[in-house]
Amino acid sequence: MKLSDTLLLILLAAIWGSSFIFMRATAADFGPVVLITLRIGIAAFCLLGFLLVKQRLQEFLQNWKSLFIIGLFNSALPFLFLAYASLSLNAGVMSIINALTPVFTALIAHFWLKDKMTKLQLLGMFIAMLGIIFLVWDKMSWNAVSWLPIAAAVMTTVTYGIAANSTKKYLQHVSPMTASVGTLFFATLFMLLLSVFFLPDFSTIPTLSWVYAITLGVLCTALAYLLFFRLIQHIGPAKAVSVTFIIPIFSFLWAYLLLGEVVTVRMWIATVIILFGTGLVTGIIHSKKQYGSM
Repeated sequence: MKLSDTLLLILLAAIWGSSFIFMRATAADFGPVVLITLRIGIAAFCLLGFLLVKQRLQEFLQNWKSLFIIGLFNSALPFLFLAYASLSLNAGVMSIINALTPVFTALIAHFWLKDKMTKLQLLGMFIAMLGIIFLVWDKMSWNAVSWLPIAAAVMTTVTYGIAANSTKKYLQHVSPMTASVGTLFFATLFMLLLSVFFLPDFSTIPTLSWVYAITLGVLCTALAYLLFFRLIQHIGPAKAVSVTFIIPIFSFLWAYLLLGEVVTVRMWIATVIILFGTGLVTGIIHSKKQYGSM
């Protein structure tokens, strides 16, 4: 993988790592449905102008069906699941569960697209998952949380896996800009219809929550989507979603910087393990002897 793609992967992880904190801080004020409607709608609005300036409207119209389906699985449904989960789970736990995304992406690619991973990549995925488990093992208290939010967080990774492989199959020829705007546009239409039934009392929502919601839309969605679709085109969906292995590291980092949470030795050890596993999955770390595919 090229150095530029590696840097984009790290930048995307840093951006998405902060999104869990913003959702955790605002989900109760807006409610999951309205928060995600705002997040997706703001992002779509930010990028719509670029679509018209770049004269990609024809490309958008030609691929509207694929954009609609992928918009549901890559934006509306996973964000809704995450927002609901954030009402009960903390940012760190959600980011850890989110790291299951490459697993489901690889499984879906294996059975649907026949895109098999090498033994070395599978080993890297296993190592990264061990790092994630080690990272939060002392934080997990399964008796204290509801299984429903956990199931919602896991379903997020399944929908991401479907969306990533659908993007490779149906939108490989579509520019990252069109793919980003198109999926966000149709996801916004879906969420607007749903949000009518869940409107909160906007007069009681703090100004800071509005700032966080706007940040979620502009930074964590609009910009992040451009980076993500670009990575899918350059390195494929399996490697692109490996960004979720790195997200927990940034999630804990942002929690330390913004919330004052302590970074422990366990976190540093887990960071090394996760980065090593991710390096194997993405091909940054490789052996001279090539292993055959499974």
